[in-house]
Amino acid sequence: MAFFTGYVVLPTNNYLAWKSAVAGNGYDADGSYGDQCWDLTAEFWHNVGFPEGYPLTGTNHYASECWTQNRYNNVSYNGMAYFDLITDLASVKQGDIVVFNGTSSNPPGHIGFADEDYNPNKGGYLAILGQNQGTGGTPIPVINPLGGTTANVKDLYTEADFLGAFRYKAWHTTPVRTRKKSHFKWVLYARKFRSGNR
Repeated sequence: MAFFTGYVVLPTNNYLAWKSAVAGNGYDADGSYGDQCWDLTAEFWHNVGFPEGYPLTGTNHYASECWTQNRYNNVSYNGMAYFDLITDLASVKQGDIVVFNGTSSNPPGHIGFADEDYNPNKGGYLAILGQNQGTGGTPIPVINPLGGTTANVKDLYTEADFLGAFRYKAWHTTPVRTRKKSHFKWVLYARKFRSGNR
């Protein structure tokens, strides 16, 4: 377990490598308020090639504003080359960066990484890898004296508060479908016949 201030070089080649590197540690990317949920995603954005300060928030600097400002996060600095926007909770996959709306008890909302594909049989809960997620979870979070807690995985209720998710394209590639070409000579003959070349 370690606490880091500022931006740190971390592996982003796949979600499990990212999780293995960050779980149990605390990251304070911007040097403000300790290990907040935004800081962990800021480390990720920076490690995949964005300048410091991403993902952008709004005037309140709330985690939920990472989604309400998504048009800036996904358009500025060529964000569309990095992320797809997911608007349906049922479509969330492991590794997606999920954004939650604020509530009366937590006005800033929350942001973290889906540790699993969304499962409708879990009653609206989703395992999230994030910082400052309260007590419980794995590993047990450690409080940073400057604020927040270390990164861990914890089931959070998502159904009512889900705003959207950023899907890092390098972790979710869709195979390109190619049409198989026939090597049978009769197919070539049939094509000639149909075109009138007899």
